Amino acid sequence: CRYWGLHLLFVLYFLVASYYILVKIMKKKIVFIILLLSYIGIIITVFYTKIVKTEVDIPAVKVTTYAKSYIAMETNTHRVLSASNEKARMLPASITKILTCITCIENYNLNDIIVVSDLVNQCEGSSIYLKVGDVITVKDLLYGLMLCSGNDAATVLAYHLSGNVSDFIYLMNRTAKKIGMNDSTFENPSGLDTTTKNYTTAYDMALLMSYAMNNTVFREITSTKNYVANLLDNKKMYFSNKHRLIKGDVAIGGKTGYTKLAGRTLVSVFEKDDMEIVIVTLGCGNDWEFHQNLAKECFNTYHNKQIISKFELYFKMKKNKKYFVKKADLLVPIAYCEKIDYRVINNNDNLVIQYLKQEEVICEKVLNKRS
Repeated sequence: CRYWGLHLLFVLYFLVASYYILVKIMKKKIVFIILLLSYIGIIITVFYTKIVKTEVDIPAVKVTTYAKSYIAMETNTHRVLSASNEKARMLPASITKILTCITCIENYNLNDIIVVSDLVNQCEGSSIYLKVGDVITVKDLLYGLMLCSGNDAATVLAYHLSGNVSDFIYLMNRTAKKIGMNDSTFENPSGLDTTTKNYTTAYDMALLMSYAMNNTVFREITSTKNYVANLLDNKKMYFSNKHRLIKGDVAIGGKTGYTKLAGRTLVSVFEKDDMEIVIVTLGCGNDWEFHQNLAKECFNTYHNKQIISKFELYFKMKKNKKYFVKKADLLVPIAYCEKIDYRVINNNDNLVIQYLKQEEVICEKVLNKRS
């Protein structure tokens, strides 16, 4: 399907060569006619079979789940590979901590030292068991936040900004808007929903995780299985990642979540060859199995392909060299024999490659300016 033009050119060349050898030189016209008819029959059979197979055998990305909402998104272009009810606003539980973590990374010095106050005595739910007077760095708290889902770590990190949680919540929501999480609102850094509540969508959480995975510090934290925090008073704290698929080397990142109101929530990032996908489920009882099966189906159905070259892009940029283009920027996930078109939008602020299927934009890539 991809190389039919090259295949036909080769067959044509072979037939012309056969004609000159059999008819012009050996004078065996009947042998050439038999050979020609045989090739025509083979080509019809092969191409007909290929077309039928292409129409029938392209697998649908659909697996059994009890999730109230889910999405599978490719992290580079944000193409949605599979989804159901992905724009429904729901309670996220502790996957909120993904936003808490990336907000801290972008606004804090990771080596800042924090003396734990009596605020930790007011924390409920999952904990890394901080004690009043513990002296710990921001970096160590972030590992406790992501690996053990420590609500006490989330509270201490939030208050570190300015001594009150409201300023940090404002920063969280501003970060969410910057990422494009337009259907999300956050009222606390932990995901607890007894007094204050956060609301988001599977789509927004996939955007968030795709964004966060571009940060090397976040990527290192979320992929860590076990971590030892060495506090300044010679105390050691041991953190083990609650994400079963990360512990089992199936996923390369993610975050777990659960409350009675939200149910089970889960974010996982999977990688194969040159493609990464993030899967988000909200209110899903069989989330571990579902994430693995959906990732497998997505990788079986889609592969990354470059359909615009750097030369074409350079020409459309009108020789404007202010953008830095990597090969990964030009890859888009497509299904086998799927026809995808593109257009380039060049304005003063950014350069956008939009990918289209039947004139509908299915995803896009915004290219960064040179620093």
